[in-house]
Amino acid sequence: MATPSPALVEMVGAAGYDVVILDAEHALVSPETLQDMIRAAEVSGVAPWVRVPEHDPGFVLRALDGGATGIVVPHVRCRADVEAVVRAARYAPEGMRSLNSGRMVGHGRVDLATHVVTANARVTIVAMIEDAEALAVIDEIVTTPGLDMVLEGAADLSQSLGVPWRTRHPLVRRAVEDVHAACERHGVRFCALPRVPADVHRWRARGVRDLVLGEERSLAVRAFRSRVSEVRGHSRELRSHGEVIEHAVAAPEPVCLFSYDLAALQDHARAVVGALPERCRMFYAVKANSDERVIAALDGIVAGFEVASGGELAVVGEAAPDAAVLLGGPVPTDAELAAGVAAGVTRVHIESLLGLHRLSAAATAQDTTADVLLRVNLAGPFPAATLAMAGRPTQFGFDEADLPAAVHAATALPGLRLAGFHLHSLSNNLSPTTHLAMLGHYRDVVVGWEERFGVRAEVVNVGGGIGVDYAALDTPFDWPAFCRGLADLVETFPPHWREIDFECGRFLVARCGVYAAEVLDVKRTHGHAYALLRGGTHHFRLPASWQHSHPFHVVPVEAWPEGRPRPEVVDEEVTVCGELCTPKDTLARAPVARLRAGDVVVFEAAGAYGWDISHHDFLRHPHPQRVFLGP
Repeated sequence: MATPSPALVEMVGAAGYDVVILDAEHALVSPETLQDMIRAAEVSGVAPWVRVPEHDPGFVLRALDGGATGIVVPHVRCRADVEAVVRAARYAPEGMRSLNSGRMVGHGRVDLATHVVTANARVTIVAMIEDAEALAVIDEIVTTPGLDMVLEGAADLSQSLGVPWRTRHPLVRRAVEDVHAACERHGVRFCALPRVPADVHRWRARGVRDLVLGEERSLAVRAFRSRVSEVRGHSRELRSHGEVIEHAVAAPEPVCLFSYDLAALQDHARAVVGALPERCRMFYAVKANSDERVIAALDGIVAGFEVASGGELAVVGEAAPDAAVLLGGPVPTDAELAAGVAAGVTRVHIESLLGLHRLSAAATAQDTTADVLLRVNLAGPFPAATLAMAGRPTQFGFDEADLPAAVHAATALPGLRLAGFHLHSLSNNLSPTTHLAMLGHYRDVVVGWEERFGVRAEVVNVGGGIGVDYAALDTPFDWPAFCRGLADLVETFPPHWREIDFECGRFLVARCGVYAAEVLDVKRTHGHAYALLRGGTHHFRLPASWQHSHPFHVVPVEAWPEGRPRPEVVDEEVTVCGELCTPKDTLARAPVARLRAGDVVVFEAAGAYGWDISHHDFLRHPHPQRVFLGP
């Protein structure tokens, strides 16, 4: 806390925090105000720790005499830095803290012997690792007698490592992991600083229980913004897909639009992520919907983003600059790999031997090491699904016969570190039971590879493939049941698999969007009814791509120009088509109670693989309106 306010300290205590760190390093706080903030912490039931401005024994002494129960030491670079603070913070025989009367001995009510023992026991010494030079002697630092906890400082550490403020850069992440590993080796508490909500899940899965949960200024600003947005949201013109369509109907041009409910998207994503068991993490596959507003809405909820091109890498960098990024794709170019390495992507998924050599060149040119997962096209068999990426001849992944050469290259080429395997085998599986069985197969296969090749996978990426049944939207994939089974399955995974990564797209974003298009005409040819829309597969190609009839409902519109005929279909099957000069421009075929020219057809679950996969400029028709309903 850098705001010099005793009242704010009381609020932190009332909120249920265990510790408040009073920042005397970055804040201009007077001794009197610091004393009052410590007292406010005492009466609020929250432990007051002081982040001292330097390794100054005098400041440490005054903070403790003022009532602080912890000392947070910034920029610890060596063992001697910790020793100096321990010496100033504890009485003999553990240190040489100067003795004072007054508050610390209850103004004479606590005898000296009791005070010395109690004071030595209750003070917590925390070392912040914020400099590259500390990494070389991290074991010496964490084994300093009297040190109780280590706190990561990834922001300043990134600057020291030459990648300023890129806290997700592999160099920084690896450094933080090394600090955590040293703490685990020597039984010292490690405190993490989660920068997005997904980090909380990740650190808890690693057994870390000490977390810095925000700082007061950013927390306050976010709360203020949320409240303002909430109030304004109740008064803004458009709050739902229905209102968006109603507004568009009143406009002079025919209705043609996508509407995306970002608040609903966030609620769904939180439920999905919240149900995952320990060690499992959810990344968003950007290819499903790469709009920067969708990415920004998911940032901080999902663990990060999976990208498959330089363009997707760029849009994530703009919309979610601090997010973890997984870079994949069947054939990334040299330039894309170089851009990914420069951006500090978390891992790269490689699918060929040439790809490994390209990544090695990109990493060594930048004097760094890239974590790589090998994507493998398994032999199967796999559950039935809409699309199969493995278990048959496809362009994706290494053939299992080529895996020995791939593992050798990934472990021998400079600039590469084999972190694990990637196994995305199918898309749009609708059965939790068969999906769990597939993951069990993945376990058996990867364990076999570890034994065969003498490697250990830290990460196993199981891809996406969780489906949406467009023919039965009212019976979604049973994610809670799947996660219950997943929790049992993960217990059978080797403990050194620290991450089981999912990368879902459709399952996360499909239901947040609708595609609405006005019926321009209704006609019959050869005894069959057709409705022709202002729009079509050049906007929403998914139905044609998957060759299914996409679910829709009709919004009746009563307004119609006087004197014009108004063709309609009543209690009849109709083929819903677009405005393109091809019979392939078909979106649905289904019975309708009534459909007239001028009505609006609303295609549901259109948030994924809609606009992004469509041939926008065929015939040069105008693009649809795209509306985002924000939280």
